[in-house]
Amino acid sequence: MQPPLEAPRGLHALQAAFGRGLSADSIAGADLQLLAPAAGTAPFALQFGVYRNNAWQFFHAALERTFPVVQKRVGEAFFRQLAREYRQHCPSRHGDLHWVGAAYAAWLSVRLAGSGYEWLSELARLEWACEESMVAGSAAALALDQLAAFEPGSMARLELLFQPSLRMIDSPYPIWSVWRSNQGDDDAAAQTDLTQGGEHCVVACVADRSCVYRLDPPDYRLLQRLMAGECLGDAIVASGSDTEVLTRLLAWVFAEELVVGISPAAAA
Repeated sequence: MQPPLEAPRGLHALQAAFGRGLSADSIAGADLQLLAPAAGTAPFALQFGVYRNNAWQFFHAALERTFPVVQKRVGEAFFRQLAREYRQHCPSRHGDLHWVGAAYAAWLSVRLAGSGYEWLSELARLEWACEESMVAGSAAALALDQLAAFEPGSMARLELLFQPSLRMIDSPYPIWSVWRSNQGDDDAAAQTDLTQGGEHCVVACVADRSCVYRLDPPDYRLLQRLMAGECLGDAIVASGSDTEVLTRLLAWVFAEELVVGISPAAAA
């Protein structure tokens, strides 16, 4: 009588073991017995180490490209250490390496809590907003003179539709100033006075490049209301603004090609 055949290993189990092995702390963390029971674990470990190293290098390179200012401010060695820790807590679960940094800002806020460097997580929020903006797509922008198609009495009931790439970041730290001062090719980090107060930032993809703006608080609050879908009149009241702020903001959003639609609000 022939011995019973060994049950075939499931493809899903093999893929899961392979993925765990790529992101494990060490080769000892990989399930080598499951991955290569016949070949022997020692020879396979050497071969599998090549895949592990490549996976780590690609992960680190993607994070480095996404957060260049964070890296510049903390230094290459510490950034690499943070990347390894982050990968253990938040391994890549997407086929596109663009998304490996999606949880980085939130993870940094926990990792750096109480260290005096909490502002770095806010900087990471801004850099991730730039990444999101670049892949959000764009629509044809409208010109300011298209507001003339509406009766003056109906202006307060108009709603604006904005570019899908538009992102808003309100931070207690001067992250726009930090970001702006570290945009040069110089590897040395430019210093910014972190006690100068918070800043309100807007990010958008304009002409295939990420643009980062700093807005005054009144303009930011009003834009936030408009982005939420409120009509012009309601947004002014809710944000505590006035027509002067509205006029200034409208001129800016249209000039920067951020408005893609205008429509009368539905009657209450």
